[in-house]
Amino acid sequence: MILRILLTLNLILYSTVYSEERTKRSCNSGCIRCSEVNGCYKCRPRLFLYLARTGMRQTGHCIHSCPKGYFGVRHEDYSICNKCQLEHCNACFSNSYCTQCKHPYISYRGRCTESCPDGLYYANYSKDCRLLVDCMAGPWSSWTPCARNGQTCGYKYGITTRSREILEHPSPNGATCPSLVENRCCRMEMRHCADILHNQSEFTKWKSLSKHDRKILRRRYRRRKRRKHKNRHKLRKRKKKNETRKGKQRNKDKKRHKKKNRLKNKRKRRLMRRKEAWKVFCGNGIVFNDLNSIPLLD
Repeated sequence: MILRILLTLNLILYSTVYSEERTKRSCNSGCIRCSEVNGCYKCRPRLFLYLARTGMRQTGHCIHSCPKGYFGVRHEDYSICNKCQLEHCNACFSNSYCTQCKHPYISYRGRCTESCPDGLYYANYSKDCRLLVDCMAGPWSSWTPCARNGQTCGYKYGITTRSREILEHPSPNGATCPSLVENRCCRMEMRHCADILHNQSEFTKWKSLSKHDRKILRRRYRRRKRRKHKNRHKLRKRKKKNETRKGKQRNKDKKRHKKKNRLKNKRKRRLMRRKEAWKVFCGNGIVFNDLNSIPLLD
């Protein structure tokens, strides 16, 4: 009899220990006690017990911080996540203080209101009411590709820009917004444009063009050569005719030719000055906030 009693006691102890080890293995990390149906119902210290509802069923989970719409309450034996029960509240610090309200409500002193009280201004980024709201700008975007007159080639120097957006608009008594656009000189990767078909707007390699486009380019190049050759013959004929004309007509032609040369020289000088100015401008590395303040843009 005594042996039977001892054997039954050993079996009971073994079954209880085995069941506890089995439940521990099935429990998630951070959980001390759990069931197969309802999940965890006791967590380790410093962890919150969160009851997630799926339909009519609740399952317990052990987490480090409570999710949105819940706030944590710590007791001596356990810590649990309670749901926010304030009106129009998305996230709360306690059952009497709301930190984030639903749209279009505004949080003011832990409560959700439709509008800020008199003397206070709404801050659209932090979504609360303040006495003074300063302008807050976002981060700078990346620099745009180097371009000039809408082209990314054909020039030695160009301009790049970067911009940023306003995150929080200022109140009438707050600080104004800083500069939102910056412009800087840059050097183009391709000095000469290869795309003649599309008004030299973008660079395209000869290999990437189709056979039809290549034929059109060759025809245009040949026509230009022929025109130049014809113009040379015309100029020679004109010279011969001018030699036979009177002296007055020759003087007139000479004056016209001088005027043309003067205009050409003026254009060359302007181009040289513009090139030197661009060199100085790009060498200084100045950043401009407004494109109208750059005198070299043409």
